[in-house]
Amino acid sequence: MYCPNCGKEVEDGALYCGECGAKIGGQPKKPQQTGTQQTRTQTQSKKGPGRPPVSKSAQNKKTGDSFSPKAKKIIIAQVIVLAALIAAFVYLGTRNSKPESAASQFVKNYNDRNWSKVYDAYHFEEDTFINRDAFEATMDQSDAETLSSPVGGYLNNGEYIYRIRKGSGYITISVARSLEKSFFFFNKYEVTGVSDSGVAVQSVTVPNISGVTLKIDGITAKNTSDDDDAVSYNVRLFKGTHKATFSGADGMFTENTYTFDTSGNSLVSQIEYSDSAKEEAAKALEGYLPDITENRIKGRDKSNLSDCFVSEQRAQLYGETLCTGSYSTGSDTKDLGDVAVSRCAAVDSASSSYSAASGIPVSVSATRTYQYPLSTGNYFTGTCIVRGTAYMVKKDGKWVINTASYY
Repeated sequence: MYCPNCGKEVEDGALYCGECGAKIGGQPKKPQQTGTQQTRTQTQSKKGPGRPPVSKSAQNKKTGDSFSPKAKKIIIAQVIVLAALIAAFVYLGTRNSKPESAASQFVKNYNDRNWSKVYDAYHFEEDTFINRDAFEATMDQSDAETLSSPVGGYLNNGEYIYRIRKGSGYITISVARSLEKSFFFFNKYEVTGVSDSGVAVQSVTVPNISGVTLKIDGITAKNTSDDDDAVSYNVRLFKGTHKATFSGADGMFTENTYTFDTSGNSLVSQIEYSDSAKEEAAKALEGYLPDITENRIKGRDKSNLSDCFVSEQRAQLYGETLCTGSYSTGSDTKDLGDVAVSRCAAVDSASSSYSAASGIPVSVSATRTYQYPLSTGNYFTGTCIVRGTAYMVKKDGKWVINTASYY
């Protein structure tokens, strides 16, 4: 049976409702209902007699709470995330809007060897070997010292100047406000200049060898001098360690790859010609002696010796340098003997200014007899003496004389 007060089902014969406590005993059983009436009656009884159904929203309003516990948790989590994003946005924006942040970032990039990010701050005048790629290669091969944290930050002409310890010395960087904004409205600062003697540009002498390609840090070197026949020329390189590679040298040097430093261990001081190259150079010079001595004895123009020298100009300068002892010369001399060579071999240069760019020094001693006319109409025997050192270089695959000296 059911409680007449709250509609709760109670046991038959119960005197009081276990739900609401209303007195029940003595009331007759409710007649049994069938079908739809029974279902409707049970539904209405559960909600209370004579009460219309109550929705969840109405119940929430009645209790003064418009959100379920699950919805509350979701909203709270979203609020926390939004607050964290706003805090991070403000923190990053204000942190990067200070000049010291730019100085600290420069130090970090430098110490992390992120050379591409510090390159622009140096404002180099670019050239064949002065560019971003060459800078990265040089710094990666060099022993870069670690920078300390920036100090100072005093204002000078609109820029903040920071002093940074580097090894036993210091560098300074300038920081100024950028025209750009960080996060649309925060101020942004950037490094506008660096004063660092350890990162600079130096002029370095490299050999100019015809037919041989020189690459420095993978970049092809080209003769930058006005003299096409110059045995060496200067290039601008970043201060530090570099790698030089020769191709097309065909066994000319003992090695084709060299590591050199702009401050001391230069490239030309390291290059050493191979034994085979020295033999080839000495043999070539010996082959030129007949033409050189005949030109001296006959008194011909030095342009005839252009094939023996690196250029016609060098032939004019050094064509007779190795020869002496000719008492009388001219076109009327005759009966030239064979060149008698007593010495023709590569030697170590006695000159302190010598470098591989000058060529292979070949010491030579030889003589050649001839007949020259006397005033009486008779002929007398003269001797052309060859004695000195010729510096041999390779041009277009052929060993020729660069310079020569008599001793």
